[in-house]
Amino acid sequence: MNRTSAGQASVEFVALLLLGCLTLNALFVLSGAFDGRSFGGFVTHHLMCAVSGRCDREEAALAAAYGARDAAAVRALAPSLVYERGERQLPVDWRECRQVDCATAPDDPDLDAHLAGLPPRSRATAFTRVLRRQGRLYVQYWLYYPDSNTALDGSDKLWRRSWWLPRLRRLVSGTADYPGFHRDDWEGAFIRVDPDGGIWLRASSHGHVQGCKWRACQGHWLRSTGWIRVSRGSHSGHIPYRSVPRWLDIGKTGNYRYVPKAGAPRRVPLLPGRDLRERSTTGEGLRLVPLETLDRTRYRPLDPEVKPPWRKDPYEDPESGSS
Repeated sequence: MNRTSAGQASVEFVALLLLGCLTLNALFVLSGAFDGRSFGGFVTHHLMCAVSGRCDREEAALAAAYGARDAAAVRALAPSLVYERGERQLPVDWRECRQVDCATAPDDPDLDAHLAGLPPRSRATAFTRVLRRQGRLYVQYWLYYPDSNTALDGSDKLWRRSWWLPRLRRLVSGTADYPGFHRDDWEGAFIRVDPDGGIWLRASSHGHVQGCKWRACQGHWLRSTGWIRVSRGSHSGHIPYRSVPRWLDIGKTGNYRYVPKAGAPRRVPLLPGRDLRERSTTGEGLRLVPLETLDRTRYRPLDPEVKPPWRKDPYEDPESGSS
């Protein structure tokens, strides 16, 4: 290659780079956020932040609410979400979206989703709350979904298939409406940072809080893995783990048999991309909105039975076992 052709290639490369930046900027202006896949989503997020300046504005709003130090912690500790197969909704901003259509994203197991609905699209959002108690820092991330539909053991699918049994429905539940459904669904992911730097995590689930999904974890904090798994339909949360029995090797006439050890099994974290192939919303791309700065009078419940975060016990008592 001669010097002239090399110079031409450099000019063409710069032109392509500028075109790419302009395209990214245009996409950002249109969408306000990004979706991606694996490492590509991470790169796209940072490119769009650099081009648009949106991230700087949002971080400035956090700093105005909490101060620079706590604002940095709120951003750094934001949990990533992974959704059970079949869950279509993302957590959204209730001031902009209160219908399922504008909170729905593709149920693609390889997608890192931060946008929902049709243009103008809704952004995946968490509402934050910061508390300090006895030397500990608590950061609450409240997630709003337009509705909740209990799907335990496929109950929602069974209900849809039993449309031809309205009399049985009324006999069992007193109503022909699905008993697990309600409008407005507020769930929470809660972080605790201890004075020694230990980071603990738990999430809301059906009126209580829990670490893992098993009954033994109810009310307990677990070491944070950075991930919350969102249950299909109900949106209850838990840290994804698998249970591994503790085994003892007992020799007997040259053969070995294995019997479980006494005590609780080991909990081994399940990490998306390695152990789980499910759609995610990574924490660094979540839009974070301080609840302390909002005008609560703007919120009108669509279901009077469902409490917003500021009426729930953990809002003032971060060690409360209810949600």
